[in-house]
Amino acid sequence: MAKKQTKKTKSKTDNSSQSRVKHLCWIIGMLVWVLLLASMLSHHPGDWPAHHVSPHNAHYENWVGKFGAVVSAKIYLMFGSGIWMLMAGMLAVLISTSMGRKITQPIIRLIGLVILAVSTSAILGLFVPGSLGTFFINLIHKVPATNMENPEGAGGLLAIFINSELTSRFSTFGTSVILVAAFAVGALLAADHVVMALSRGVANLVNAITGINIPRPVLVGRFPKLWGRGAAVEDKPKTKTKAASKRKSKAKVDDHIDEDAGGYGGTESFDPEENLFEEPDAEIADDQAVESEDDEYEYEYVEEEVEVEDEDAEADGDAEIEAEAEEEDGPLDADALREKFKNLPINFAKTKAGKKAEPPREVDYSGYQFPDMDTLVEPETNFSEILEGWVREQAVELESTLQTYKIDGEVVGIDSGPAITLYEIRLAPGTKVASVNAISSDIARAMKAQNIRVVANIPGKDTIGIEVPNSQKEKVRLKELMTVDSEAVAKMRLPMFLGKDASGNPLVGDLASMPHMLIAGTTGSGKSVCMNSIIMSFLYTKRPDELKLVLVDPKMVEMSQFKDIPHLMCPVVTDMNKAAAILEWAVTKMDERYALLAEAGVRDIVSYNELGWEEIKERMQPSTQEEEVRIPKKLPYMVFIIDELADMMMTNKEVETFIVRIAQKARAVGMHLILATQRPQANVVTGLIKSNMPCRVAFKVASGMDSRIVLDQKGAELLLGQGDMMYLSPRTSKITRAQGTLVDDKEIRDSVKFLKNVSTQNFETQLVQIKQPGLGGESDGNRDELFEDAVRVVLESQRGSVSLLQRRLTIGYSRASRLIEEIADAGIIGEYKGSQAREVNMTLEEYEALKAQAEQGDLLEGGIEERPADTTEPEEAFEVDDDDEGVPDEMDGEYRN
Repeated sequence: MAKKQTKKTKSKTDNSSQSRVKHLCWIIGMLVWVLLLASMLSHHPGDWPAHHVSPHNAHYENWVGKFGAVVSAKIYLMFGSGIWMLMAGMLAVLISTSMGRKITQPIIRLIGLVILAVSTSAILGLFVPGSLGTFFINLIHKVPATNMENPEGAGGLLAIFINSELTSRFSTFGTSVILVAAFAVGALLAADHVVMALSRGVANLVNAITGINIPRPVLVGRFPKLWGRGAAVEDKPKTKTKAASKRKSKAKVDDHIDEDAGGYGGTESFDPEENLFEEPDAEIADDQAVESEDDEYEYEYVEEEVEVEDEDAEADGDAEIEAEAEEEDGPLDADALREKFKNLPINFAKTKAGKKAEPPREVDYSGYQFPDMDTLVEPETNFSEILEGWVREQAVELESTLQTYKIDGEVVGIDSGPAITLYEIRLAPGTKVASVNAISSDIARAMKAQNIRVVANIPGKDTIGIEVPNSQKEKVRLKELMTVDSEAVAKMRLPMFLGKDASGNPLVGDLASMPHMLIAGTTGSGKSVCMNSIIMSFLYTKRPDELKLVLVDPKMVEMSQFKDIPHLMCPVVTDMNKAAAILEWAVTKMDERYALLAEAGVRDIVSYNELGWEEIKERMQPSTQEEEVRIPKKLPYMVFIIDELADMMMTNKEVETFIVRIAQKARAVGMHLILATQRPQANVVTGLIKSNMPCRVAFKVASGMDSRIVLDQKGAELLLGQGDMMYLSPRTSKITRAQGTLVDDKEIRDSVKFLKNVSTQNFETQLVQIKQPGLGGESDGNRDELFEDAVRVVLESQRGSVSLLQRRLTIGYSRASRLIEEIADAGIIGEYKGSQAREVNMTLEEYEALKAQAEQGDLLEGGIEERPADTTEPEEAFEVDDDDEGVPDEMDGEYRN
């Protein structure tokens, strides 16, 4: 750690030193430029060491004194007035570096500047007798310039040498052509975009004045690729101009193909809005693009077929002028951005204070009531007021960051949810979303966020979204969601209040239409809280005769709070072996229900429940009173909620087969699965399971691969935890970011206590018989007479040990070992674990309750294995067990107020 800190400190020190050196060099360069400018502006031929005026001035007329006189005399002597080209180039370099811009291809541009200066000197020396110094002498010193012009002419000694060599070989006309060509080459090498901008500006001006279509020049081939892209960042207004020109005109561009090289030279027009210099980020990609281009360079004019009138041409010119003005204005500063977002509306989650609890709904049978809404916690009401200032400041920071990285986009909308805020960004035409994804980490750092998520496409809008975590999280309460849209919830058959989406809208799903659900998330991500909120949703909306639940909780602590609710078909299952047997029973029950629906002539459970009792009897036509009693009046929904799917998959290899069969066929008969796992791996969430679980919820997962397994895309690994989730609806492939519902333990305890006092539990007989005490294994005749005593010893001590029975019952090892095996066969304790004591699956109170229920139902202690495999006649295969589906003793069960 100390070494890392030392390296970071050293890196910061080096960067600071480099910055100081750069600033120092810039100051020195600007000082030199100012001294040269003053020296050449105030040049006087009478100052020593000028050689063509005698006597010299007694006092130096040059503003910089002797230094200025010497420097200006030597420069004018050698280069003449062409030196002003070098002065202009030096000024451009100083201005660009002061703005933090990098000069691309500096060597090529320096060569071009030298060629430009030399050709200018030669041209002036060939055609101009004096020099620019004469003008400044008259202007500054107020001295007549007669006989004070340089004898070397306007171009200096260098121009004399070049002109004498060229005129002796090419005459004056040929020399003029060569020098003008050299001037053009130097200008293009030094400032190509400036030259093209000027030429296009002249063409546009002529077009606007005369109405004559003047062809506009473009560069073709390798030459513009060499520094055309590298010379300037492609500005966004350029893309807009191209888009507009496509709508207004058609350009005919001849493709140039180098047959020898096999290369292709595309066309690329220069834009006057492009800058001469470039940001460092664009240079790397441009250099790579250069390598793939051919070596051919060609300069040509492109004729445009103008299909619009003169007014359209003028409009084009106006658009270009406006684009140049926007370029000069530059990005907005922080104060301007704050003013911009001051009045931008923010869509906050509208949190309601909660309605007064309505009177509980009465049911057909006496006494049953739904839990009171007052037992639920009130939602937060001032969350938006606390967060509004922070949200606007983040919008300022976000747009400033985009401008810093040269991304042309603006914030046009803000949706603030309970955990994240979605900023809608409208990108300029031609700006790729990939450019925003590339700097997502930099945006998160600038906004001081844990991480951000880029939403590439918002349906129905031309914007992208950036999700930023809120500085504070709103707790989404169940009471708020239940009072938002009661009419829509009333139409759902199995409503689940899952939370709020990123815009603060309630996220409510109907399990009956999904029809199965997969939940994944690491420890502490909110997976168990989500399952608790789903169960609470069912308890507050469905009666026990409308919905039956099976809860599988291998951790024995997550769902144990619901052990007393009247909706359970069996006690909360903690043994995975029994859970696998329950799934096998569910497959059998599914087939029985399909046979029942086929006999009734309906397609699904909804149609069956809509039939009246008389209609059902007419369709079924029972021949005896016993057959009529076996026909259920209503079919309740069955939901199997299984936590830790991975443990169940490892326990029994047939579990996947049972899950797939139920997931594929059970929707029509009202049987649904909710599977949860904290290890969404390919060997747990297999392809068959995943394809039959269209509704998926992903909380924070360990890796991007886990996210792909659950959601078919990355993103869940970037979630914040504590209820932050991604929801995949079965009706669309769109991923919804949401904050899950928070249900406190006190809310669960109060609700369960209320339901316990309202209704008694009525377990499914067959499920109770699966490996339960006194119902499995051997019959009374073969059991040891100390079996009951041994069971009480094990349950009181919560240890399944042979040595414990030896000491408590004063028996030998062999008899104690046989008793342990009998207790294990009855399902009271777990499997053999070597030297460790066997795991105890229930308490003494649970054993007594199950035993009393078994005796009350006149059940065989021999268990389900001793019952006939099929007690129905073939023609009565559709019938169901009396204690299973809506028989009178269940419908008219005893309820307590």
